[in-house]
Amino acid sequence: MKKFIPLLLLLAAFPVLAASGGSIYEKPAPVRIVSEIDRALAKDWEQNGIAVPAEASDAVMVRRLHLGLAGRLPTPKEARDYIASTAPDKREQLIDRLLASDGFADYWAMHWSDALRVKSEFPINLWPNAVYGYHRRIRKFLADNEPYNHFARALLTAEGSNFRTPEANFYRATADRSAAGIAAVVVQTFLGGRFEALPEAERKLWTDRFAPVRFKKTKEWKEEIVYWDIDPSGADSRGPVADAVLSHPEFSRTAVNRAWGWLFGRGLRPENDGELPVNPPLLDALAAEFERSGYDFRALCRNIVNSAAYRAAPFGESPEADLHFAAFPVQRLDAEVLDDAISDLSGIPSRYSSVIPEPFTYLPPEQRSVDIADGSITSSFLILFGRPARDSGLLSERNNSVTASQRLQLFNSGELYRKLGRIAQREEMKKLPMPKRIEELYWLFYSRPPTAGETRTLLDFFDRLPKGREKWTFPQEICWILVNSREFLYQH
Repeated sequence: MKKFIPLLLLLAAFPVLAASGGSIYEKPAPVRIVSEIDRALAKDWEQNGIAVPAEASDAVMVRRLHLGLAGRLPTPKEARDYIASTAPDKREQLIDRLLASDGFADYWAMHWSDALRVKSEFPINLWPNAVYGYHRRIRKFLADNEPYNHFARALLTAEGSNFRTPEANFYRATADRSAAGIAAVVVQTFLGGRFEALPEAERKLWTDRFAPVRFKKTKEWKEEIVYWDIDPSGADSRGPVADAVLSHPEFSRTAVNRAWGWLFGRGLRPENDGELPVNPPLLDALAAEFERSGYDFRALCRNIVNSAAYRAAPFGESPEADLHFAAFPVQRLDAEVLDDAISDLSGIPSRYSSVIPEPFTYLPPEQRSVDIADGSITSSFLILFGRPARDSGLLSERNNSVTASQRLQLFNSGELYRKLGRIAQREEMKKLPMPKRIEELYWLFYSRPPTAGETRTLLDFFDRLPKGREKWTFPQEICWILVNSREFLYQH
């Protein structure tokens, strides 16, 4: 592989320029301003002296939407069909298909399981049966498009067995099950604040609201009942507590900020530190629209991915442009998404084993990484690439930065190299002439065709190789180069 390192360095450049001199990642026209959300963005850009960004190219958009909404790469056919389509509403059609897909429910259940701390072992200790029931309930909220306020109320008013009432695990998913500990989890999850930063009187108010929450064991192994003490007057306090959360002005803003953060890699405001949003009118406009929709979470996601910020090309002109979302933030793929992408491309699934004795020790071979319900079940790859431990429920617990150890893994993993060899040696791939093989590999990894310059560079290198093994393994080396490139590893 050492022979191909100069070629890797050449082709891994990011961004790439097309033969015409323009970037292959953007259209020549600026992004259109078409909605109230867009106008809030455009006003903020104008006030900060930032030009309206160019619109992302179709190749960028089809990849961005599949990764952002379904947690997977588009197939070459999906990418080709989207780019070739002349339908004026093709982007809107694709968004609707992805939002209604199983992939959306699977991938966003992973996000919500991060926020709700879905794991069986220390320090959360939900236990396996409870984890799988809780995860199915979260996924159902997304698959059925249940109104977000209904879902939140179900969690906040839950009581019953952790095995038979999945929502009851919301109160169990914290290491501190005191009234103050539960109040802190509620404030963080639904109101986006740091409990310890609240005034003392407000902390006491929230603590008192959750003082009635109790836990008791049963004779069944690891079963626990969550229940609420009835006050002396006999009134049920669960409804008023839920009303206090759902009527709070930060309830909608927190959901919006969380969805924005999952789609862009960072929220409109930092998590739990009391700082003002980057663009307060934008956050308010999205929250108001979310409320008008009846807390339709898919509609919220649709509004965000239809925004000028999400339609913008990557690579801003300045740090200020990046800060104000006048360019799409380039971010490394989530660990689970990267693992699934490599498995999808190679046809070889990852294997996961669990030290937890139930419901099974080894996950099924068809198990996708984004579908792993239990945060306690992981792999060395997922740990290395920053999968969150689900201890805190904070977005920042996921680490999508690139490290030297990750680079060494991608450069030197024999297992990865063997997987990539399976791609290049498929019968349908081997029948293609080398220029067509290169083109097909670019569609697989990048969701776009190679530029003329990229094709020429690869073919020139191929022509200089001696006959024999080096020519035979060249397609495998291309796969190795592409998977190590920033264009593949990053969401852009």
